[in-house]
Amino acid sequence: MARTIFRIILITLLCLTFFQIFQFSNEDSTKSSSRSREVMRRIVNIFPYTKNLSEKTKTKIVERSQPIIRKLAHFSIYMLVGVLIMAFVSTYKLLLWKKFGISIFVGLIYAISDEFHQSFIPRKVS
Repeated sequence: MARTIFRIILITLLCLTFFQIFQFSNEDSTKSSSRSREVMRRIVNIFPYTKNLSEKTKTKIVERSQPIIRKLAHFSIYMLVGVLIMAFVSTYKLLLWKKFGISIFVGLIYAISDEFHQSFIPRKVS
């Protein structure tokens, strides 16, 4: 019974994470860039070594670090997906290599479907 409840919790968390990724992927590039700039701006304004810099310098830091923030966001949310899938699969009696295989397969299928979904989202034209 406890294992079933744990599985339900993991599947729910995984579905919520998939939904959040879908929501992020549904944003156009302007909104997505704005979000990552805002995150970086907050970091720059809090971090002791950067909070007292001039606005011009802060803006330069924000613009240059925005791609890093975007990559870290992708990495962290897909890492969460991997952990949740692996935790779910680990509730079954399977060999370790099968658990890894299933986790990688499900993660890849979702990542590919997310990239396909993003191909329909408008991009910012420069």
